[in-house]
Amino acid sequence: MKAFWQAHKKALRRGLLVLLLVWAVWYARPLDVYDLMGGEPPEYLQISIFPQFQFPEVLNDSLVFAAGDPEMDAVLERMEDIRFHRNPLEVVLQFLPQGTRTTEVHPEDYRVHFYYYDEQSQFLGSFSFDLTYWRRWNFQQRDLPLYVLHGQEKGRELGAFLWEMTRVNYGLT
Repeated sequence: MKAFWQAHKKALRRGLLVLLLVWAVWYARPLDVYDLMGGEPPEYLQISIFPQFQFPEVLNDSLVFAAGDPEMDAVLERMEDIRFHRNPLEVVLQFLPQGTRTTEVHPEDYRVHFYYYDEQSQFLGSFSFDLTYWRRWNFQQRDLPLYVLHGQEKGRELGAFLWEMTRVNYGLT
């Protein structure tokens, strides 16, 4: 075995490097909301919204939709344009200590959590964006951060859209 390694060391290293690069490109590929939810729209979607315009007062609301609801279709349609990316280095970085949390809270920021369920109301998973503290999107199944190009702006737009949707549902507008 040692003789084989010595004879083919350079080719084996290159092959391993190529495999690592192929995996990194695959892992960092853009994902849409359906990729995060397993490929199909969920039967039920619950969204918790925490706007920060009255910080430090905690303000929140929730939306619950079933498949076929026009509101759920509108939310999913709005999210179809967002492309999520994963940093291949997060596999390693998740074992390092987290940086300090940001204490700055901008009044246009939101914390939004999406929970999706199957037809038997079994929890399938969740993802979130927290622009308040971490300024990032998270995929909660393994709590790995996602990034979105112009994520803060897209998060604010989506958060405002969802918050307005809660106001319309309760007749508060």
